[in-house]
Amino acid sequence: MSTTTTTDQETVSKENARFWDELCGSQLARYLGISDSSPQSLKKFDDWYMDFYPYLDHHIRFDDLKGKKVLEVGLGYGTVSQRLAEAGGLYSGLDIAAGPVNMANHRLRQNGLDGKATQGSILAPPFEPESFDAIVAIGCLHHTGDLQAAIEQCRLLLRPGGRLTFMVYYAYSYRRWIQAPRDTLAYARYELRGERGVVGASASRHRAAYDKSISGEGAPHTDWISKRSLAELCSSYSRFDSKLENADAIWPFRFLSRKLLLKTGLPGILGLDLYATATR
Repeated sequence: MSTTTTTDQETVSKENARFWDELCGSQLARYLGISDSSPQSLKKFDDWYMDFYPYLDHHIRFDDLKGKKVLEVGLGYGTVSQRLAEAGGLYSGLDIAAGPVNMANHRLRQNGLDGKATQGSILAPPFEPESFDAIVAIGCLHHTGDLQAAIEQCRLLLRPGGRLTFMVYYAYSYRRWIQAPRDTLAYARYELRGERGVVGASASRHRAAYDKSISGEGAPHTDWISKRSLAELCSSYSRFDSKLENADAIWPFRFLSRKLLLKTGLPGILGLDLYATATR
C-alpha cells in the first residue's frame, strides 16, 4: 500500500540505527531486574524469553544447523544469537545498530563461541552472494522500510536450497482490528482488488503498540502484511510456508492469561506474528 523513496529510506535507516541501539528487550531486562550482561543475568533473560515464545524452537530448528553457515539479521538482546552459535551453526550476525552487535559479540566471547556480528543493513549486506545455508530474521525485516528488498537480499545471500526463517507482523491480527480498524479495513479492500503489499504508513501509537523504547518512543518504521501478500513477496523462492503465532491478553481477552490464549485457536487465526520459511 505504500512505497519508500530513496531519501525516505536513508532517513528510515538512520533512525533505525539510532532507535535500535537500545537493545530490543531492554524493558524486559528492567522488569526482570537485570542490570548487567553476566552469564547469570543473560541466562535469566533467555529463560524468560524462550518460555514466552515456546514456538521458536519449532520454527528456527536449531538442531538442524550444526556445521551450516548461518546469518542472523536483527540481533536484539542476543538470545537467538547465542542459541544459534551453541547449536553448532557457523554464525554471522548483522544489525543496523551498534548496541545489538556489541551484545551479540559479547555473548560469543563470554561463552567461548565462534562467530562474529557486524553492523550493517540487510538492504546493502556486507556479504558475498550465496554465502549462507540459513538465514534467521525474527522481528526485523518489517522495520527496514523495504520488506520486499530485504526478502530479496536474503534470497541472494542464500545458497541454492538455503532457507530463510523469519517473523513479520500480521496485518489482520486481532490487535490490528482493535487498535487500527480503519487501516486494517483499507488494507483488506486493497487486497480484494488483487493488490499485494504491506501496510507501511502508520501512526506512532500503532508502532509503539508493538515496539517501543524505554522512553515510550515507537519504532521508526513498521510494516504489517497478510499471508497472501507475504507469499507474493517471496515468489522468487522455490518454496514458501507460513504460520500464525502469538497472542497477548489485551481487550477483550484480558480475563485470560497469555499462556491460556496460546493454547486456544486464536493465534492460528488472528495471531500477532506471521512466521515464514522461504527456501531458495
